[in-house]
Amino acid sequence: MANDAPSGRDFAGKKDYVRQLEQRRDPEALALLVQCLSDESGYLRDLAEGALLRLGGRAAELVLPLLCEGLWYSRSSAARLLGGLRHAPAVAPLLDRAEDPVENVAREAFVALAALARTGASARIAWELHRLPAERRLARLARLRHVDRAVATRVERLMGLEEVVAAPDPDTLRDDAPGIPPPEEGIDWQTNNAPRSQTRSQPDGGEPSSR
Repeated sequence: MANDAPSGRDFAGKKDYVRQLEQRRDPEALALLVQCLSDESGYLRDLAEGALLRLGGRAAELVLPLLCEGLWYSRSSAARLLGGLRHAPAVAPLLDRAEDPVENVAREAFVALAALARTGASARIAWELHRLPAERRLARLARLRHVDRAVATRVERLMGLEEVVAAPDPDTLRDDAPGIPPPEEGIDWQTNNAPRSQTRSQPDGGEPSSR
């Protein structure tokens, strides 16, 4: 339970608690909002996600560690937020979530990767995939294709470009950088967004099937 967060079914209290933290905007408030992502209340987690998205990229570094630790719903929240916050450094850990023991978490991670690709990180995804062993690379590409075929097609194309895969630093790889080709003609890249995940937090914090 996050520090001082209302418990039980006090929905109004939870809403007020998150609103006050969002209005404060200081580092402690950000940390407390991130703590809410590990709360057993799905309602509180959803409120905190919305607040963190509105606060923008300042929260991304605090959210990133949750992607690889804690309960399944914390990892799911972290994946959704990192995609929504356009945090390109999350690409590698999101790709690692393909092997998450909970299927819902893995799906959220690849929905987030598709969102990142559509906001300038498809070259970075290609760079990270190129460095994986062939079997893992192909499995992750197939998973990305299942979530968003257009994104997977572009990433696969970029993996064939020396300018991308030979870059010394992935932080330099933005899709609008010199030498990176634009998205293929005929694809409405900015509006054809990746599908929203249907796997939201369980209000009681229950574990979904990992299938």
